[in-house]
Amino acid sequence: MTLQERIWAAIQGSPMDQIPWAPRWDLWFGAAKKDGRLPRKYDGWNFLDITRDLGMGIKGNRGPLYRSEMRGVEVRTQTKGNETFTEYETPVGTVTTRFLTSSVLEQQGVGGLEQNHKIESRQDYGPVLYMIEHTELTPTHEEFVDYEASIGEDGLAMANAHDSPIHRIMREFTGYQNFYYQLNDHPTQIEQLLAALTEQGEQILRFAVESPAKVIRHDGNYDAQLTPPPIYREYFLPWFQHFTGTLHRAGKIISTHTDGHNDGLMELILESGFDIAEAFTPPPMTNIGVADARKVWGDKITIWGGLASTMLSVSVSEDEFEAHVRQILHEAAPGDHFILGTGDNIPTDSSLERIQRLTELAHEWGQYPVRV
Repeated sequence: MTLQERIWAAIQGSPMDQIPWAPRWDLWFGAAKKDGRLPRKYDGWNFLDITRDLGMGIKGNRGPLYRSEMRGVEVRTQTKGNETFTEYETPVGTVTTRFLTSSVLEQQGVGGLEQNHKIESRQDYGPVLYMIEHTELTPTHEEFVDYEASIGEDGLAMANAHDSPIHRIMREFTGYQNFYYQLNDHPTQIEQLLAALTEQGEQILRFAVESPAKVIRHDGNYDAQLTPPPIYREYFLPWFQHFTGTLHRAGKIISTHTDGHNDGLMELILESGFDIAEAFTPPPMTNIGVADARKVWGDKITIWGGLASTMLSVSVSEDEFEAHVRQILHEAAPGDHFILGTGDNIPTDSSLERIQRLTELAHEWGQYPVRV
């Protein structure tokens, strides 16, 4: 079977010869490329071909669904030391963001942290609403076809529909902590912002329905500590059910990014209608393991991930690392509705030798049905 055939078998709950192994490792790749850890044989090779050569499946979670262009807004960026300031000037006012990074993060190809967001006070809502209402979205179906062709039978391409309207407010405009202050202090303005983003979300949903992609990736990084169950139920769940229901009627599969602390969210994720829980992250990084997820999700959600990324760090002993892999496969046995991968990215302080060893273990212990 090809890697893609194994992935589809896992999603459909069909027998296969081998548990598919397809991690996300672009963060490690970027850091290794910068600091020279990649073998010289890979000079001039692209990311996908190196993935193939290392015996790993391609997790195509960056498939283009649409592009956006903001009109009538002047954007100015200025860098001072390790701070980057970006001004967005509109006819109804200006908002400014402040982004903080460091040389250590830059050396590893890791982004920094947004310290000041587009919305910090009530006066920022007008310019932000203007920016949303003057953003033009265009589907990129032909670009997705090219992206899917570049992966071929060596993985699965997903079209990225990005975040739900409420999550976009948190991540793009207010920041998580500030969101709750804004929701309390300016509920009317938050509702106006949510309405504008929901209208835009309907357009993105239409692009997803019309897309040649079989799998649509939507939202993720929600977390019981940042998006607790009451907030998820009130603001996330209705949109998710509308989104997944519409796409299911169009014959699509929907994947979501579940790399957070999902205590109290497991039943809600199931109610949301997702088919794939991608980047699923177990202990010791969270409190919910593969066996725990199976008890709630059964065969209704395919788990893609299962390995705690921290266990790939060189600071973890070889014995402890292999015991973790064995435990995850034991919990996933016999392997139906399971795609072996990492809880988000392989960390930058891992080694190529450990990545290669993980691939060996995946092939050796991942024979279907799994009997580790």
